[in-house]
Order: sequence, then C-alpha cells, then structure tokens
Amino acid sequence: MDKAIIFGIYNFVSFHACKTLLNKGLEVIGVHIDEIDNNHFLAEKRLEVGRNANYIEQTLSEWENSRNEEMAKTALIFSIYDLFMCNKEAIIQKEKVVESITHYLERNNSEMSVVVILPIQMVNSDKSMEMEAFLNQARKWGKHIQMFYVPAIYGPWQSSTFLFQQAILSKFQKTKIIKDEREWTRDILYVDDALEVMFEIMESKGDGSYILESGKKDYWFECAAFLHLNEYTDRSNCHAPLKLDNQFERILVKEITPITDSISKQLEQVQRLFHNGI
Repeated sequence: MDKAIIFGIYNFVSFHACKTLLNKGLEVIGVHIDEIDNNHFLAEKRLEVGRNANYIEQTLSEWENSRNEEMAKTALIFSIYDLFMCNKEAIIQKEKVVESITHYLERNNSEMSVVVILPIQMVNSDKSMEMEAFLNQARKWGKHIQMFYVPAIYGPWQSSTFLFQQAILSKFQKTKIIKDEREWTRDILYVDDALEVMFEIMESKGDGSYILESGKKDYWFECAAFLHLNEYTDRSNCHAPLKLDNQFERILVKEITPITDSISKQLEQVQRLFHNGI
C-alpha cells in the first residue's frame, strides 16, 4: 500500500489511522463528510495533520470529481466502528455516499483494496444484517477486501460516548457519566496497538475477516479500574461471548501498551485542550 483514502477522516479511529499512515510516509486523502466530521475539535485535528505534505483533505463531492490514475496500491478505508459508536452508521449507507464512491471508482478504473473496520458486536448482532447491503457493495468496489472486527478502542480523541473519555472529562468539568449500551466490555485495545496490527495484516495477509483481541482476561475491567470506574461496571450486563465460525480469523495483539502509558496519553490530550481554553 502506497496510499490510503479514509472516509470520515476526523472520527476517532479514522483520524488515528490517518496519523499512523502519514508517520509511515504514505499519502493520505481524507474524505470529509460534514454530517460525520462536524465536531468541536475539527480545527485542532486539522493542525495535527494539515502541515504534512502527504495529506490532502477533500469533501465528498471534491473527491468524487477528482481523478487519480495511480490506484493499484491504494486502500479505501471505512471505519464503521466510529459511526456505530456515535449511532451514525446509517450515514455511510446513504444513496448519495454510495453513489459518490461508485462513480469515483468507475471513473478511475480502480483496483484498490477495501478495508472496513467494524465493531466486534456486528459478528453476532442484527446490526450486521442492517449493514449487509453496504458491505456487499464494498466487496464490489475493490480488488481485495479485508474486514477487521475490533473490541472497545480507547486513546486520545476518543468519543465522549465512551465511558473512559467521560471519566477523564469529569476531571475537568461537571459531567454525568453514563455507560452506552453499545460499548463492548469483554475486551479493549489501545488505538495505536490496534492500528499497527491492522496495517501489518493489510500488508501480509489476503482477503478475510479478522477479529482483534488483547488476549487478556477482563482487560476492559482492568482498564476501567485504573480510572476508578468500578461503580459503573456491572459484570452482569457484560456482552455475551461471541459465537464464531471458521470464516473469522482471530488475531492476538501481542504488543500491548501498558495501561499507565495509554491512559496517560488520553488524559494528557484532554488536559491540553482544556489548558488552551477549548
């Protein structure tokens, strides 16, 4: 892969994917969809990546009407995970969005690879059926397709729908901490650890569906305890274990950033925003 086109570029996982690839020296086109990316911290996120010569930001219409002849080593990346956690997954299924992607790929005679990042809940839930039409279309867009199913993901710029980010924000402002029913509590990964493994698989493995795991028992609860969130973590409400068949390959994330380091990075990022009066 020499280039990536990332949709919903300023969402949590998508934004970290962009930064990771730029740090690796790859070219990134960030497709900005206003309905998805309109948030209070847009200017700050643009400052983090905008000075990089390999980064280009485009609106959906600008991207659709652009032309690129060198597409063979390009990956088209969708983070359904981000949309799911913000209850916005329907956006990516809109006719306008699907048609724009299709028109672009037809115009550019693309043989790019397609990468879809999905919440691990979609392995067994009805939500996977709701997304099936989009996923079937995505399979037609690229020469290759890889689907990554991820547990809870945390780190800097995490959405406030997550319990961890709410707990950190509560240190700086009065806020009610509410656990979202969509947050997976059977496992968790630090965002940089998850993305490093995903990009390694993209380069080394073929088409397939991959489930990323920490390999640590009750790891979400261990991280929650570090943030003193015990009163919000009722294990009786934990999601049921996954029922997997052989179409999924389980991938153990071997390099796990220590909780003290990863949570500190998330805390420091929030602290900087409040220190700057944002």
